[in-house]
Amino acid sequence: MSYIDLDAALREWGYEPERISVRKIVGADGAVRIQMRVELGVLQMYAEGRPDGAQPHGWPTLLTYHQKRLTRHQQRNGTPLGFGLSQQECYDLRLEASLFYRRYIALFVLEEYAGVALDTSHSLGVFDLCRDHALEPEDRAALEEFRPYVMMMDARARAYQSIEEGQVSSALAHINRGILAINAHYEAYNQAELAAKAEEIRILRALMQELSAQAPKDSLVVTKNALRAAIEQERFEEAARLRDAIKDRNHTES
Repeated sequence: MSYIDLDAALREWGYEPERISVRKIVGADGAVRIQMRVELGVLQMYAEGRPDGAQPHGWPTLLTYHQKRLTRHQQRNGTPLGFGLSQQECYDLRLEASLFYRRYIALFVLEEYAGVALDTSHSLGVFDLCRDHALEPEDRAALEEFRPYVMMMDARARAYQSIEEGQVSSALAHINRGILAINAHYEAYNQAELAAKAEEIRILRALMQELSAQAPKDSLVVTKNALRAAIEQERFEEAARLRDAIKDRNHTES
């Protein structure tokens, strides 16, 4: 086996610590790859399927494989009770989620928001599966601290995708749902006080404020629906903010 010195290629694409450098190429097999320049080299990922191109147990992803296992268990037993993920299985799922994390960051830089949403959905699927079915408590909790970040990225991707389609009101709805979901996460773990200072919520609110100026009048309906949902779910701080947004909107238009 011969080995290739990568120095020349790396010099041609220098590392810039202040920015995320990403590009797309077509591989020798004709499949699209995504490359990300990192400090010590280049990460290369498949643009579709599992980022490393693997098909664990013959399935597109490890998540899909375990979801099918869960489905079969439920069909046999009529309940998910009794289904469990071992420590090794949870570890392997976390590794898979880390692959998708790298790719959705790259896709976000490339402004390919549909792909970001697919990959964040995969990550949240891994989070849910481990939380609900891991045999060990530490495995059920291992990924939960990262959930607000993935929820934020998912909401941003779906919002930007809606903007590209000219649907600003839909973008605002995605952001509202993201904020409510992050709040619900913290409340589920009795950490409601963390939501008030969560960077993920701050980013989504800033994006909402930016988009509100572009929103057509029917976005008021979206905001009112979000207010109703916040009240029903007893998210009173979020409800107060949405109520103020409606008052400001009405004052501006009057």
